[in-house]
Amino acid sequence: MNNNEITKNITELINIMKEKRPLVECLTNRVTINDCANMVLAMGASPIMAEIESEMDEIMAISDALVINLGLLDTQYLEAMKTAAKAAKRLGKPVVLDPVGAGASSLRDRVCAEMIELAQPDIIRGNMSEIRALSGGAVSSKGVDASDEDKVTDKNIDAMTELVRSFAEKCGCVVCATGATDIISDGSSVLLVKNGDKMLCSVTGTGCMCSAMTGACAAAGDPLTAAAAVVVMLGLAGERAADYVRDNGSGIGTFKVKLFDFVYSLSDGDFAGGAKIETVR
Repeated sequence: MNNNEITKNITELINIMKEKRPLVECLTNRVTINDCANMVLAMGASPIMAEIESEMDEIMAISDALVINLGLLDTQYLEAMKTAAKAAKRLGKPVVLDPVGAGASSLRDRVCAEMIELAQPDIIRGNMSEIRALSGGAVSSKGVDASDEDKVTDKNIDAMTELVRSFAEKCGCVVCATGATDIISDGSSVLLVKNGDKMLCSVTGTGCMCSAMTGACAAAGDPLTAAAAVVVMLGLAGERAADYVRDNGSGIGTFKVKLFDFVYSLSDGDFAGGAKIETVR
């Protein structure tokens, strides 16, 4: 599949998502819950942020996808996640897992492993440090952020690509490792996406937003295309928001607002002309 075909598939999936307007149940952390809900709305889907375990079966019956974000490891919240995951798999609803802080503590590592086994996610979306920790590689954690040692460079791109591909093959799902260069694989195909701007790292929760958005796209198409669609969408919006800030001499608060604006307003032409995707396998 060539890059033009991938971009076309991404655009078609996003349009299907907007037409379908899927309901996405987001069990996410309270630091970013409002931003995640608003970003799902901005992209054209509909969020629900239910948290009570006793309603998870009913919530998943009406939802089109489930996003599990492990930023909050409260016991009651974890039980809600487990119940929601079981319901989603029983009902055939796509599951996106965000392994926040994997590698930062033994508790997080254990919970991440348990949730991967239980939820059998369709997509795992994390930063490179989290993905490397989950894959059993050397841990270089910086809390919930990616370590500088895990930045994808020209020197380590082959090794990082193989790490993501092999982990995806092991898990039997799509793995999306986000960063300046996003690496996405279903265990066979591997895509690199180079959209985005460094200002995305200056806003709390862009990773959480990315995972919530991935749930919406996963409800509209295959997991590999869905994951790629979201990182292209968020990356393009980040580029335009950063350009706006620099052109107008404003700051990070404006960047955040414009990020939502541009996610909302991206057109088919923006994807066709701006998507930076490479197929490496």
